[in-house]
Amino acid sequence: MLKGALIAFVIMLAAIPIPIAHFILIPLGPFIGGFFGGGIAKADKGKIIVFAAIVAGLMVLPVLFVFSIWMIFGIEEIMGFQSSIVIIVFALLIPYTWFGTMLGALVSYAVRKNQE
Repeated sequence: MLKGALIAFVIMLAAIPIPIAHFILIPLGPFIGGFFGGGIAKADKGKIIVFAAIVAGLMVLPVLFVFSIWMIFGIEEIMGFQSSIVIIVFALLIPYTWFGTMLGALVSYAVRKNQE
């Protein structure tokens, strides 16, 4: 399960630097990551929520990184935005990641179940 969660997490992070992906893949990143990662983890009915929670837990790492940079260096603005607003947005990404990953893993489970 951890292997699938790591793959889902990497898919979401890999979509960030691709310029065209900002409008297409980033909003769908958790769903796409959950779909492929859930398939690799073979997450079934009982494991889909746990799988999504692991991926959302991994998303805490970048949020903590940005927060620590903010606290250590006392940065007032990040890319023209108040740093406190950026932290709030990043914190909202965690439940968004959990929900999108859960939906992707659920669709992946439904596809695998229909193939049987």
